[in-house]
Amino acid sequence: MTTWRQAVWEAVQRQGARGHIITLANLEKHELDAIRTETGTKGLTPEATMRRVLQELRDDGVLLFDGGGNYRLATSAADAPTVEEAVRTQIEARIMARVGQNTFRSALDARWQARCPLTEIGERALLRASHIVPWSECAVERDRLDPENGLLLSVLWDAAFDRGLASFADDGAVLLRRDLLPPARRQLEAAPHNAIGGLTPGNRANLQWHRERWGFV
Repeated sequence: MTTWRQAVWEAVQRQGARGHIITLANLEKHELDAIRTETGTKGLTPEATMRRVLQELRDDGVLLFDGGGNYRLATSAADAPTVEEAVRTQIEARIMARVGQNTFRSALDARWQARCPLTEIGERALLRASHIVPWSECAVERDRLDPENGLLLSVLWDAAFDRGLASFADDGAVLLRRDLLPPARRQLEAAPHNAIGGLTPGNRANLQWHRERWGFV
C-alpha cells in the first residue's frame, strides 16, 4: 500500500506536469480520491491528512509555498520518483548551494572591496551577498552563482531590496517605493551614497528584471 507521503508527492507531480497551478483546493478536487484509493484510507479526515503531509513536504524543502495558496516543486527534486529520493536530492542540493554561496560571496567581496557601496559598511556580519534575481527565480542553475546577479549590501539595504522596497536604475541610482513609510525612507536615504557605481551590463540586465518584478517601471 502506498504511503500518504508518496501518494501526495505523486499527486503534486501530476498537477505540475499537467501545467496546473498547485493549490490545496486543486489537490483536493482532482487528486484526493486517487490518494485515498492508493493509500487505502477510510478515515473521515483525509483533507486534514493531506494538509499535514503538504506541510511535511514544505519542511523537507521539496515543496515550496509561494503565497496566495500556491505551491511549486523544488527544481532540484521535481523529477524524483519517490518522495524520499526527492528529500535526499534536496539535501544534496542544499550542501552544494552552501559551497556555491561561499564562492558567490567571495566574488562579491572582491568586486565591491568587501564594503556596501551605499553605506560603506565593511563589517562582514552586517553585509549580505544579495541576489538580484532571487535564487528560486533563476531560469538556469549557473545564474544562481553568477556574480553578475549579485550585489553586496548592508543588511538594511539587502532586506529592502529583497522585499522590493528598493531597487536601482541602470546608472545605479537608488529607487525607493513611493509608499515606503517615512522612518524607513529616512534610514535608507541617510546612506552616504545614493547610487551604486560601476554596474556591469550583466548587473543592469538583472536589475531590469528586478524593477519589472517589483513595479519600478
